[in-house]
Amino acid sequence: MTPTIRSVAKLAGVSPATVSLALRNDPRISSKVRQRVQDIAAKEGYKPNPIVSKLISQVRASKTTNYKSTLALVNTAEHLKDVEERTVRCWINSSIERASEQGYTVDQFVLAKEPLRPARLMTILDSRGIEGLIITGPFQDNIIDSKYDLLWQRYAAVVLGERPFKPSLSCVINDQYNTVRQAMMQVRRLGYRKPALCVHPYVDHILESRLSGGFLVEQRQLPKRGMMVPYEYSSAGKDHFYKWFKQHQPDVIITLHTEIKDWLEELGVQAPRDIGLVHLDHEPSLTAWAGMNQNHENVGKAAVDMLVGKLNRNELHLPPFPKCVTIMSEWTPGPSVREQVKEACASGA
Repeated sequence: MTPTIRSVAKLAGVSPATVSLALRNDPRISSKVRQRVQDIAAKEGYKPNPIVSKLISQVRASKTTNYKSTLALVNTAEHLKDVEERTVRCWINSSIERASEQGYTVDQFVLAKEPLRPARLMTILDSRGIEGLIITGPFQDNIIDSKYDLLWQRYAAVVLGERPFKPSLSCVINDQYNTVRQAMMQVRRLGYRKPALCVHPYVDHILESRLSGGFLVEQRQLPKRGMMVPYEYSSAGKDHFYKWFKQHQPDVIITLHTEIKDWLEELGVQAPRDIGLVHLDHEPSLTAWAGMNQNHENVGKAAVDMLVGKLNRNELHLPPFPKCVTIMSEWTPGPSVREQVKEACASGA
C-alpha cells in the first residue's frame, strides 16, 4: 500500500496536520517531532504528490495567514557604506518582498550597526525559531570569517550577491561574466570596434575576474587593432585616466563609474558624438546612459526561493555540492551610444 500522510500520522501518533507541517519543516512543530515524523516518512517511502503540493502552494499564496515563519538576513559587512549601497538595498528589499509572498517575515541583523558574537547571534536565532539565513557581504577575498563556521552546521544558509570560496555555501548572483559579454555584443552590433573596459580592480577581484574575463573573451571578435587590456580604474583619478585615454583612444567605454562621463566632457569629448558610454549596472536614474540592467530584484527573490527550498528539504548544514544560481542581465538602450556603421559608410562614400 502506498504510504499517505494519514498512514504516517498513525505510525507517528500525531495528527495528519502535524505530519504535513513537519514534512514542510514548519517551526511550529518542535524539532524533535519534526525529525521523528520525517524519519518515519522516509522509512515508509512516503513521497509527496507534486500536483497536490503545487495546488496547496497556490492556495497558500492566495490567502493571508496570521502566523508567519521567520528568516534572518545577516549582513556581515564591516562598514555601513557597504550596507547602504544601492545594489545591496535592492537585494534586501526584494528578498523581504519575496519572503512575505511565501509566508515568511525577515529579521535583519546588520553587524556593522550592532556587532554580535556568533554565539549571541545563534542564541537570538534559536529563541526566534529561525532556521534559514540569507547572508550578504562583501567578504574579504571571498571568504566568510571562520568565526561564523558554527552557523553553517545548524542553519540553512544562502549567500546573496557574491560567491564565497570558503565556506562552500550556495549562492545567488548576477551573471557578471555574461553581463559584460552582452554589453560587448551590443556595442559591436552598433558598429564600435575599439571598446575599453574601465572598472576598479577590487570589484573585479571580488567578482572572480568575471568582468575582465567576459571582456577579454569577447575581444576575440574584434580586429587586433581594437584589442586592449582593461583599464584599472583607481584612486589615481582623472589625470591618470586622461593619460590612458589619450594613449589608447577607445571608441566606446564600458564601465561602472559615472564620473567618467564628466571627465570626458572636461576634455571636450561628448557621448555619443565622440565616444560611446555603457554602464554595467544600469538603473532608471541613469537617463543619460545606455547599459546593462542586472535585475537585482530577481537576485534577491531567487535567494529566498533557494532558501525556502532548502528549509522544505530540511537541509540545515553545509551542502556537499553547493549550488550557484545566476541571474541574467538585460540591455537598456540609452543616449550615450549610437549606430556607427552608417556613419562609417557615409564617410567612405
